[in-house]
Amino acid sequence: MGRFGDESAESAESAESAESAESAESAESASGLSAYSGLRTSPLLARAIWTTQGELTRGLGTGQPDLGYHQLDVPHAMRRWAREVRARLYAFELVGGLYFDDSDPDVGELWALTGQLGAAFGPARPGQFTSVAKLLRPKYDYDTTLGQPPANWPGDPLADELARVLKMAALREDRTAEILTQVTNPYAFFAALLDLQPGRHRFTLEMMAVAFDFASAVGQRFKHHFRVIRPADRSSLVQPILQTPGHSSYPAGHAVQAHLVKMILLHLLTTQGVWTQEINDQLGALATRIALNRVVAGVHYTTDIDQGKSLGEQLAARLIAKSDQNVDPSAAGSALDWLWQRVLEEWE
Repeated sequence: MGRFGDESAESAESAESAESAESAESAESASGLSAYSGLRTSPLLARAIWTTQGELTRGLGTGQPDLGYHQLDVPHAMRRWAREVRARLYAFELVGGLYFDDSDPDVGELWALTGQLGAAFGPARPGQFTSVAKLLRPKYDYDTTLGQPPANWPGDPLADELARVLKMAALREDRTAEILTQVTNPYAFFAALLDLQPGRHRFTLEMMAVAFDFASAVGQRFKHHFRVIRPADRSSLVQPILQTPGHSSYPAGHAVQAHLVKMILLHLLTTQGVWTQEINDQLGALATRIALNRVVAGVHYTTDIDQGKSLGEQLAARLIAKSDQNVDPSAAGSALDWLWQRVLEEWE
């Protein structure tokens, strides 16, 4: 599952993309834009620019700088900021005001502040919170010495869950290529379905990055709450075909991410009047397949997938409300609102 704030829409583009100015230079270049930006160290280029600047400005003194006052409005500022800077603004808006309730070890619930707390230095006012997402502990992680798990807990007993993981290993011959290429955020699979291209859909890809990162951050918080060990920790027969991730099994992060992205894309297509049942069915099937591939790989139980889907779909409501002012007018003027408007323009 991608790390929060670490994945930008740029990661969806190849280093060889014809849309990139970098494509004109070799990976070893000491004088191209990568060297100038600092992505590649180039003392030679820095020295060359320095000596050039000295000759170009000789005799000009302090020149004629612009000393006027300039206040960038949000749209102009957002276009100036780098993608990684915008990604941090989106992340701040999404996680700001969130509260995770750890009071019950068998229930994880995420809440969002909806009321005002008062002026920074004025008298405090009580905040109002609404539930954003909620999950219950899976049956397979229940302490059976205490009896039977509560009926409303999701999934099946541990023996049944493990048997299902072992059975699904039979699909590895068919799914290995998918499993290995979906370790990182699976932009390409959604791009193939919707014919997404960096030149035409750069902001759609940026919105997908927001969804992947938000799902990762919240998903990890739920994982930390339940702290469930993996199938390979239970049985030496599982033998995952890739390294078991270093975090909790429940819920499945890939399921949270894939289904959240699915919901955002469906909201976009519906808003722009290009939704079709065919696309709807394929997006749902794709998100489910990406998630279930993690069971085939041997790193998740099926209940992790089911509840990851539930969490992703629950989180979609917050991301949509924070982005689309037609859903929640309070989103107007936010960084996410700016991004959403750019996404809509790409689908006009």
